[in-house]
Amino acid sequence: MRYYFLKLVSTIFLLLIFSTSCKDNPASNNENNPSNSIEAEVHRLINLHRTGIGLAELEWNETIAEQCRNHSIDMANAHAINHDGFNDRINNIRETIPWSWAGENVAYNYSAQGAVTAWLNSPGHKSNIESNSNLTGVGVAFDEDSVMYFTQIFIRSSN
Repeated sequence: MRYYFLKLVSTIFLLLIFSTSCKDNPASNNENNPSNSIEAEVHRLINLHRTGIGLAELEWNETIAEQCRNHSIDMANAHAINHDGFNDRINNIRETIPWSWAGENVAYNYSAQGAVTAWLNSPGHKSNIESNSNLTGVGVAFDEDSVMYFTQIFIRSSN
């Protein structure tokens, strides 16, 4: 009985956290939500796949992650997944990281594992994951219904 009570209290607490977002910008991605650990889990799972097939791990890059977070917030606010503004994102990245190749995966309404599994089951997304990239970032945002939106950008640095 105590287990169910604790589970109920935890669920209510999480619902309160997710329901307090601003109405003008309902999507959130800040230090007070679990997005950072979800981003880290996507990164870990992608690297687990890559090393499992003999590819090098992708290095986390915060500049890339910030572009991903901004796009995930935009998608959450629009309630739609898209690659709108991809050229702007990669050009913003190019201001600090010279690159020779870039790719992007997006998803929504999955767990971290679910998003990675869906990407691996899609030839285009899998190609990005298994590309000759060496840098990555992941951004996660939640809409007002706590639906998660994911963006991952893959970069082949030309340094």
